[in-house]
Amino acid sequence: MTRPARPADPARRRVIAVSVIVGVLIVIAAAAGATAYVSGTRPAPEQVSAAPSGGPTVTVSAPGSPAPDPTPPPAIPGTDRLGFVGTQARCADGDTARMMVLTATSQAVVCERGGALYYAGWRMDTRSGTRIDGVLPAGPGWVARAPDATINITPHGLVISATNGEFTEPATGFWSN
Repeated sequence: MTRPARPADPARRRVIAVSVIVGVLIVIAAAAGATAYVSGTRPAPEQVSAAPSGGPTVTVSAPGSPAPDPTPPPAIPGTDRLGFVGTQARCADGDTARMMVLTATSQAVVCERGGALYYAGWRMDTRSGTRIDGVLPAGPGWVARAPDATINITPHGLVISATNGEFTEPATGFWSN
């Protein structure tokens, strides 16, 4: 026995249509919010984000635009993504800053170029800079060895060992990538 067809209720159709539209808008807003939260910034106008159903968010940049950098910028005043602005405590263009430390008298950055690490430091009291290649990981930080000194770089500051003694410079600012 078959049931006679019910006439379609226009109010019910409107409720279903509005529910579907609201659901789609919520999914789009959630995807945009998650993208902004993860990247920490709003996408540039030349970027397009799409979230395939059931898949990860995919970001495609327009040709010639830089790829988004997931690393947050350093929170130490007077720095940018390459190190300390206006001093020799900076990575060369194209290199990546791995950490930065600021003390009362020094600025230091450990940089990476092609998998190799180097140290770039600046003494504010003597206005002199130092670059040391071949930096190695050591515990929670790095060690830079020069012919006349060894510098241990940690989140707590710098420990400089030289022929005239060992000097500790506590960190007043630290950032690590």
